[in-house]
Amino acid sequence: MKKYKILLITILFSVTYANSQCACCAGAATGSSGSFNNNNGLLTLEKRQLVLEDYVEYRNINIKSQHIEEARIEEDEETPLKSIFVNSLGVRYGITDKITIAASLPYVFLHTDSGNDNGLGDLMVIGTFNAYSKNNFNIALQGGLELPTGIQKGSNFDNTTVVVGSGSFDPMVGLLFSKRWENNIALQGNGTFKYTTNGFKGNYYGNISVQNVTFSYRIKEIKKKADLISNDTQYKIIETNYRWTVFGGYYGEWLDKIREDGSVDEDSGYYLGFLNIGTNFNYDSWSFPLTLSLPIIQDMNGEQNDAGIRLRIGVVKSF
Repeated sequence: MKKYKILLITILFSVTYANSQCACCAGAATGSSGSFNNNNGLLTLEKRQLVLEDYVEYRNINIKSQHIEEARIEEDEETPLKSIFVNSLGVRYGITDKITIAASLPYVFLHTDSGNDNGLGDLMVIGTFNAYSKNNFNIALQGGLELPTGIQKGSNFDNTTVVVGSGSFDPMVGLLFSKRWENNIALQGNGTFKYTTNGFKGNYYGNISVQNVTFSYRIKEIKKKADLISNDTQYKIIETNYRWTVFGGYYGEWLDKIREDGSVDEDSGYYLGFLNIGTNFNYDSWSFPLTLSLPIIQDMNGEQNDAGIRLRIGVVKSF
């Protein structure tokens, strides 16, 4: 049935962007590693369609040199971040066929040699408006707000530059596009910018901009099965809706330098580029996307550890 075409644009603005040793907020993200993997070319949900989703993401951080880290800890009393684990819960609802609203909330786990920390990230609310549709080509506009629900730095490593909650209200805007050929090939992408205002103690945790382009191919789709009931003319139609999609693309992420206690941290901010590959399996109204992100661009400001691989798994239910 048409209402079970699940839109699996990744939860925009939903996961933490605390790669390497720079500061950024859980929830400060705007697009991520597994977006646009349902291959349907749609940028908004159908009217009154409800989608619930849960994404789990693991991010590794490559420590360049133990000697460098020991010197940095001694000088700055910072705690080197080794890995990040994020669980993001989200909901989306189609107000009309052209307007979709969404909200998502991450919970973040941070791991270091000195101990672990965890906490609630910032809540994201966002609206998407499909502004143009013709010949399987779509353009949509987005607007949203990051709400300061996340926790302030503290606990086991108060002096680390990793931030879970920003303490500020931050607006964001975005542009999305999609193009579908036949019924099994799609190209989709987005560009988004979040303007960061001063948060906890007047600190500035950096504007963020992301870019995402994904090419997907639907390998297999079985939409329905016909069973003979009593004779050659009567059939019972059974919906099965198995779909298997593979996808790949590029994801870019820029973060501005941060400012804490009135001073700019020269060892913060970056541009990262990732190669994304993944697959998505759908069964009726359920979907299970898997994305692996490999860093191919590491343009860091100052001395920072490199971002490592990212692995993202999702469970999505459409109503």
